[in-house]
Amino acid sequence: MARTDSLSIGTFVLLCIYVTCAIRNLKEGPMIGPDSRQYKTAPLPRDNHKDVPTSKAAPVQVICTERSMIVIIRADLHSNGRRITDKELQLGRSTESCKASKYSDTEYVIQADLHQCGSELMIEGDHLVYLNHLIYTPKQNSYGIARTSDAAIPVECHYKRTHFVSSINVRPSEAPFTTKSAIELISFSFELMRDDWRSKRSNRVYHHGEIMNIQASFVMAEHAPFRLIMDSCVATPKPDSASVPSYAFVQNHGCLVGSKSPGSSARFMPRKQNDVLQMQMDAFRFNEDHRNSIYITCNLKIVDLKVNNLNKACTYSGNRWLSVDGKDEVCKCCETVCHEKQITKWSSGSRLPNRSVSGDSAKSKTMMLGPIKVLG
Repeated sequence: MARTDSLSIGTFVLLCIYVTCAIRNLKEGPMIGPDSRQYKTAPLPRDNHKDVPTSKAAPVQVICTERSMIVIIRADLHSNGRRITDKELQLGRSTESCKASKYSDTEYVIQADLHQCGSELMIEGDHLVYLNHLIYTPKQNSYGIARTSDAAIPVECHYKRTHFVSSINVRPSEAPFTTKSAIELISFSFELMRDDWRSKRSNRVYHHGEIMNIQASFVMAEHAPFRLIMDSCVATPKPDSASVPSYAFVQNHGCLVGSKSPGSSARFMPRKQNDVLQMQMDAFRFNEDHRNSIYITCNLKIVDLKVNNLNKACTYSGNRWLSVDGKDEVCKCCETVCHEKQITKWSSGSRLPNRSVSGDSAKSKTMMLGPIKVLG
């Protein structure tokens, strides 16, 4: 009986040892996954928990320098483990080359001047806001199938109206930015505005005779004593200022000749800021033109504060020409021809080079609004 008990105890001990070994092999040995491949799992050591980030970096980051917008895009844009390519990214929908390039092993970058890649400039209080979109267009596979949808991600830069922020170098290897003179750092804006003049009007559809609010502005690297004028403006039914028919409603270096038409509401608004010029005019369309659309093209010019008959903004009101900047005498030539010989007594002491007074291309820009749809 004792022998039998000893044998039973020995058998039990051997069985325990066998089970213990089996459990150890099951825990430490390879496991078989659903794909029939062997794999082993290893828990993350507790000491490594401190290296795990608590949050991921933003998929899109924007850095604003004195004259450029820098957009850094994470390759895993959708946070789904699928890397996009630089060929699928572009800043804005313009025809300019605003493509992405490799920035790091996990990021792409796009750098463009503030006025490039179709950026829009808006004025919000005492801030200038450059608006654009990061466009993601997924590539199709050989079967013509795209795994994700297109996306347009808003990006923007904000600046104080009196100065620009300091430059930021994204790569240490890049040469430091050198600030240019205030005259060189110029950006123009030309927009249709809402009735309160505080924001841009997104809807470009008007009824015949409805008032259009048109605003031109510029920005420099720092505050400077210069003024904006509309040297000339023309309306055409297609995006070609030299096309026919046409209506030149600002002529003769800032004369709003459209304000002389009977019943016209065209006028330059009282100027509140030297870097902004606002104008109102009636919405119209060209007779017998089935498109019912107009394009407005203006030559904007930055001039000295000294008002003269080449640098002016004049409206015809009450049977006489009036300047929005004072000195109505500079508008007298609107009835004839305004020429450079007449500016001598008003332009002395000008800070701009003489050539810029007569419209130097470096201080002027031709800009277009349209298409503007006119109904009725």
